[in-house]
Amino acid sequence: MAKNNVIAALDIGTKKVTTLIAQINEDNSFSIIGKGVAENNKGLIAGDVVDVQATAAAIRDSVSEAEKISSKRIKSVFVAISGEGIRSINNHGVIQVRGQEVEKTDVDRVIEQAKIITMPDDSDIINVEIGKYTVDGKAGIVNPIGMACRKLEVDVLIVTMPKTMCRNLYKAVEDAGFIVSGGVVSAIASSWAVLENDERDLGVAMVDIGDGVADIAIYYNGDPLYVAVMPMGGKFITDDISKVMKIPPVEAEKIKCKYGDARPDFVDETEEFKTVIIGTNAPTTKKAKQLAKVITPRIEEILVEVKKKLMDSRKESFIQSNVVLTGGTAKLKNIQCIAEDTLEQTVRIGIPKIDDPGSGFQDVLSSPAFSTAVGIIRHFTVRKQLEIVKRDGVLAKLADIIKNFFE
Repeated sequence: MAKNNVIAALDIGTKKVTTLIAQINEDNSFSIIGKGVAENNKGLIAGDVVDVQATAAAIRDSVSEAEKISSKRIKSVFVAISGEGIRSINNHGVIQVRGQEVEKTDVDRVIEQAKIITMPDDSDIINVEIGKYTVDGKAGIVNPIGMACRKLEVDVLIVTMPKTMCRNLYKAVEDAGFIVSGGVVSAIASSWAVLENDERDLGVAMVDIGDGVADIAIYYNGDPLYVAVMPMGGKFITDDISKVMKIPPVEAEKIKCKYGDARPDFVDETEEFKTVIIGTNAPTTKKAKQLAKVITPRIEEILVEVKKKLMDSRKESFIQSNVVLTGGTAKLKNIQCIAEDTLEQTVRIGIPKIDDPGSGFQDVLSSPAFSTAVGIIRHFTVRKQLEIVKRDGVLAKLADIIKNFFE
């Protein structure tokens, strides 16, 4: 199979950088063939790059690990974009069709028209998610090309971000030695990994709580309706544990992952764990119930803020199925219970869907922590830049975007 049918996804998080390398199969499914994870504790704060060189170093380490496993040499990557400055705008485009039928040029024109918005000079459009078309008043059209039409309309979701934030993120990738082939908002990427089509159609909210931020997306009628980023995540919980229980931050993170519980009333009074005291590394024993009592208030605070975002401009009225919770913090024990109580919605934990469970990475990639990275691949293979078709039994790549992907 041609080497240009392989792509790499880069999820640059506050705690870690994840790289996935995927082989695109003949049926447009994909198989994970490489994975790399590197710590990035100093490079980002709340999704924003604060140290370009530290982030670049973490990117190099992450990609290098994935390259070794996959035996591929990477030149360019698809990147997830997040940060507190992200905003989303719903807009509508309308044009008169010049011919008797809708052509590709008409579709391009109406999308360009829909992208005309007023926004601050210091912001850039980073994603335009295309919704349904309306042909001469008939709504809900997925592909209008070839249809008889006089007036063509389209709904879009435009996502913007401060220019400096996006530039710093891309500069870190470039300083690491890679080309950015494309970017997708983290909330959209995670949605592609964990949401079902029926949920998108009926109305669903996806909440990806990572280490530094929570990425939120609402879908309705199959299309994204709203995207937001909240500067709160699992690091806040870890910091609380460290301060209240006087445990070193690194140890607090391990304790949270191993013994943490979002429901203190579910924890046995006698359950204990061994740890060390901050500053001295002297051994000590702590109660698991005490740990849960530290965790719960912060989880509730994060979820209350999520609820406020979901209620923004009455967006919660579009949620008719579930709230899907994913991201590394979604691994916390009993978080689903407290989320349902706080959000007053049915909640399920979203696990990334892998096309090829036999690829050897299923145990790791079935974790909610990998939703964004898996979603990047699915987004760009199924919906975006890559268009792969069968022709005489051979894969033919129609897009030029990854022609320089490998050395």
